[in-house]
Amino acid sequence: MKKRVISSFVLTALLCLGATGCSNKNIDTAKIRAAFPNLEGDAKVQLEKGLAACDANDYAGAVKPLEKATYEIKMNKDQREILQDALKKARAKSPK
Repeated sequence: MKKRVISSFVLTALLCLGATGCSNKNIDTAKIRAAFPNLEGDAKVQLEKGLAACDANDYAGAVKPLEKATYEIKMNKDQREILQDALKKARAKSPK
């Protein structure tokens, strides 16, 4: 009987975890800013515009500037992954 209760508790906990999701859906704008310390010009303006929109929870307004920044900024692999992850999260959070 005790094993059955423990098993059902564990199963319920796993189902709740799966339903709520365990992936990080937040956009860490400070991490993105830190990844691009020497950015200048229009690329910096676009990136800041997108990140400011993310900070204000305006994900629909963040998508266009972040897309534009990805085309204007010369990035290494790590920077590209960070920015593309942020863009993917902003698209997912923006209303359809």
